[in-house]
Amino acid sequence: MFNKIISRYLVYIVYFLGVGMVSSGIVLMPFNHMRYGTILIIGLLLFSTGSFINEVIIDKKHLSFKESVKLVIVSLTLAIGIGMISGGIAHFKESPIYVSYLIPLGIIVSFISFIVKNNFKLTKKEFVILIVIFLVIAIAIHIGLSIAAKYMLMNTTPGGDIFKGHM
Repeated sequence: MFNKIISRYLVYIVYFLGVGMVSSGIVLMPFNHMRYGTILIIGLLLFSTGSFINEVIIDKKHLSFKESVKLVIVSLTLAIGIGMISGGIAHFKESPIYVSYLIPLGIIVSFISFIVKNNFKLTKKEFVILIVIFLVIAIAIHIGLSIAAKYMLMNTTPGGDIFKGHM
């Protein structure tokens, strides 16, 4: 029982640490490409490794090479999408225009990745309806964030709080 608890806990640590690093890497990369690019790559490796360990080792799924590659790719795109959303929310003030694109795109990327990763069987009509709904939501969020970004840029100094005195 202890091994099961510890192994599942470690997988969760790897998952969430990976997503946290992806979030930071994606949203802060415009400020320092090398540093945040490295953090992004490490986060992607952690998240995809956690997904693989969870599916293959813990859940004991027997995946073919093709299914393993699909799992890793979909895990990467899911981490990127979730990272775009969470990083964008956390750092809107630092880069509001960038984030006004990042969050809506993250919603679309993570949603499609979620469907593929969980192997939902949708008809073409169901898939199109879901994509249209999520596109409308993403466009509405982009418009709202763009308006907020323009307002913020008129009323604040660029760079947000975390970069004061560091740039």
